Amino acid sequence: MSLALESGHLFSGEIVGGSYAGPVGDVVFDTSLSGITELITDPVYAGQALVLTLPLVGNCGVSFSDFQSGKPQVSALIVSEISEVASNFRSEASFLAVLERFGIPAVTGVDTRSLVRLLRGLGPVRGVIVPKGGSAASFEAPPPRYAGERRVYPAQSPSAPVVTVPDTGMRRGLARRLNELGVTVSVYPYDDPSMFEEETNGWLLPDGAGDPTGYDLAFVRRIIDTGKPVLAAGLGHLLLALANGARIARLPLGHRGANIPVRDSVTGRVAITSQSHGYVVTPTPGAAVSHVNVNDGTTEGLRWRENMLSVQFRPDDSLLTAFAAMLR
Repeated sequence: MSLALESGHLFSGEIVGGSYAGPVGDVVFDTSLSGITELITDPVYAGQALVLTLPLVGNCGVSFSDFQSGKPQVSALIVSEISEVASNFRSEASFLAVLERFGIPAVTGVDTRSLVRLLRGLGPVRGVIVPKGGSAASFEAPPPRYAGERRVYPAQSPSAPVVTVPDTGMRRGLARRLNELGVTVSVYPYDDPSMFEEETNGWLLPDGAGDPTGYDLAFVRRIIDTGKPVLAAGLGHLLLALANGARIARLPLGHRGANIPVRDSVTGRVAITSQSHGYVVTPTPGAAVSHVNVNDGTTEGLRWRENMLSVQFRPDDSLLTAFAAMLR
């Protein structure tokens, strides 16, 4: 089998996991050195083929408590090597067994470092898995979109403040951290209007996959009009910007990885953040820039009003602690 890019480049390898052949959507990469289970189950990668630069994956096995959603979300995985041996006291299944269980095709034996260097120059590009000796008939794949869920993550205190989440791609790890900060998290499918019938102390617009311009922004505008505290991150940051009349642009490369430096515009401190996105908000009148990407100077955070802020990266503890206090 081979991974064919619409640029005409071809990367040969062996396929394991699922037996799928066909379009896999955008081919994106992540340079993280750990947390592979979290990556492949993160809704932000829904409907995309994920390239991992880590030379060997699967040697730690899989712990299902690390799942960030109910199942792997990637359309395909492109790796150099998958270990058949797992050595970790937390492991509940082998990495390969999980891929096979959920039918996720993985192309192994690929020079992923070379592929990533190519992707850095090409920018956004679609791919297709083709049989050996075959050719790509079409690169068209369904647009990535995460199917939201209805779920409540209760905090221990019955008097805990409630944050309501329209689920465009809520990571379970984020919900658990808010629980630890004493906040109950109530998750709805993002297009479920019944979330506005719930008594809530504030709103969280989470990350997610896909083109933000493809969303109906009516639910975001309703959230803004409630006047209650709002924290938005990743895709949520982009949706909030669009609903406020801002413009967004597609980055030539995107920000994906666990080591992206972001400077706080007020304190001047730099945080090393995790990100996975291909869009950026252009300079926006009426919003104060709260965070800036150190590498390329793009906007990474905006404060729209005193109780409404958004960031392009996964919110760190300082942001979540401040938001939990805001909800109270």
